[in-house]
Amino acid sequence: IVLQAADLPIGWKGSAYQPGPGGAADQATLVKCVGARNTDGDKVAEANSESFALGQANVSSSATSYRSQSDIDADVAVVHSPKLSPCYEQLLRKELTTSLPAGAAIEAATMKITPGSAGGPANVVGTGTGIIKVDANGQKIAVYLSITFITGPLIEAEVDTENFGAPVPAATVKSLVAAVANRAAKG
Repeated sequence: IVLQAADLPIGWKGSAYQPGPGGAADQATLVKCVGARNTDGDKVAEANSESFALGQANVSSSATSYRSQSDIDADVAVVHSPKLSPCYEQLLRKELTTSLPAGAAIEAATMKITPGSAGGPANVVGTGTGIIKVDANGQKIAVYLSITFITGPLIEAEVDTENFGAPVPAATVKSLVAAVANRAAKG
């Protein structure tokens, strides 16, 4: 279900998946902030794509299977919660504050989660875009993020992007989301 090298345009290079430092703790913090049920305990299996890079752009994906449709329904409800965007911003700030080098400071961190397919495949349940602006010893850096939430039969998948200075091109994101959404829909 996750991104494969063949899904990406020529030039993107894959490297082995490396789990982030927060993982399950970040997920627990996010669902607690939203006021939702944490479905992590009901995961059956999880897969992560390689992290694909081109210049300073990165794309990756994950897919998780769950025990019941009620788990999927609970997580889709989180995507529809008006609390999700501010909770995501809070989590981004927390994660970045602990990982920035000395002399660097967050100037702004925004994340807007929008329920619905945004014109994409029907099993896209939400999309998110964000910008993190950092001042690193007088140098201004902007990191653009996107996240797409996808469902399938007892499956949730995500496609994540990040890039310095500009968003990953929309046509690239659309193509990658379509590939993962198509596979997720089939289970």
